[in-house]
Amino acid sequence: MAVFKLKVLTPEKVFFQGETEQLIAKTTSGYVGILKGHAPYVASLVPAEMKIKVDGAFRSAAISDGVVKVSEDDTVTVLTSAVEWSDEIDVARAERAKERAEKQLKAQSSRTEFDLAERQLKRAVNRITVAGKK
Repeated sequence: MAVFKLKVLTPEKVFFQGETEQLIAKTTSGYVGILKGHAPYVASLVPAEMKIKVDGAFRSAAISDGVVKVSEDDTVTVLTSAVEWSDEIDVARAERAKERAEKQLKAQSSRTEFDLAERQLKRAVNRITVAGKK
């Protein structure tokens, strides 16, 4: 299968940089699969499982919100606030984050605090789900 260049970046690090055969990520419109030769494209990403195919095998990661950009030169860039491989997720920590977020959602709080807790809950649930698919 033909390969293309992929970079997955967070504010702290380069998570992945190399050649891949396929990228699958969830946008605000649903899942998108990207192969070599994909048309130029930009979309917002939502917390979900992201799959990167290298040497015929997929590797899964839990991704937070972000953006994916496909350039004309077959370069794909994913910018995200957080991402981690499924086999590196600390499930106990994710469970604690889920519980904290659920408590915050039940508390009488401002709209800003509610929105933050809702995002934290979605991220925690996504991490738990992706970790279970190892």
